[in-house]
Amino acid sequence: MRSVPPRALGSAIVIVAAASIAVFAAQRGAPSNTNAGASAAPVSSALRIGSLPGVASVLASAPNDAPLGASPPSPPPAPARCTPEPAVEVRAAEPPPAAELFRLAKEKPEVLGSASVGSPTRGSLFGGVELKDSDGILRAGGYGWGTELVIRSIERAVREVRRCFPDSPRLYVGDIARERGGWLKPHRSHQSGLDADIGYYYKSQAIWYQRATAENLDAARTWALVRALIEGGNVEMIFIDVSVQRLLQAYIATLPEGERLPEDVFPSPTKRDSIIRHAWGHATHFHVRFRDPAAVALGQRLANILPRLRGARRAPR
Repeated sequence: MRSVPPRALGSAIVIVAAASIAVFAAQRGAPSNTNAGASAAPVSSALRIGSLPGVASVLASAPNDAPLGASPPSPPPAPARCTPEPAVEVRAAEPPPAAELFRLAKEKPEVLGSASVGSPTRGSLFGGVELKDSDGILRAGGYGWGTELVIRSIERAVREVRRCFPDSPRLYVGDIARERGGWLKPHRSHQSGLDADIGYYYKSQAIWYQRATAENLDAARTWALVRALIEGGNVEMIFIDVSVQRLLQAYIATLPEGERLPEDVFPSPTKRDSIIRHAWGHATHFHVRFRDPAAVALGQRLANILPRLRGARRAPR
């Protein structure tokens, strides 16, 4: 008897195995019929052939990634939302009558508190508070004066990030305003103590005015900072370059629903007046326009007094 070459024998085994599987599948899919005895014998023969050791080894080696109907593994539980910092509380005293207001502004200005006079693009600052270097903040600009509410809001947001993300590096904060406000080169705004340039958090050691990219931006800490500012309730708008907005949105999409802000704060084709907006030149830092109604109201009362007050402060010649 001639011997069968091993390659031919292997091919025959694979063909027989495929035929066995096809017949077995046809049998399972056919309706039950007790009178179909004639077709039973071929199926039995095919199954007996499939039980040969060579065929069995072929079937056993077939891949089996997961059992039928098995559900994918459940994701790990989401981390709990970090508790926000308490809201900033700033004393807002009722301004006195004009005559008394002039006297207090001249002799005891600390009693009146902060006043934002005019507008951010044409204004001044009275009773400003200076942002100081701290464990969480590193001043990058030479002019860090703002209304008390603005300074306390920045400190609150940074404090929340450092509590929620231990070992956070210090955050760079750039220009806010001059001590008495007014024009601050090269900015158009930053005149009345309501604007602040704030840096991003980075994965490595940061430097001021470093462009944020997908490789270096610490999206988790940066979004926690932006969210803390917004949730503080004292922000009118935030200017962030659209390229950085996309990085933050990609990170937010990975968070559970409870970790996101309840409203859409990013712009869209149908919503341009969102809190976060695009402005050219803000890929190295973001610009926050704060809202301080009490300081603005006091500024309106002081608008006609400050020119006389500053004239009185000048030394005679």
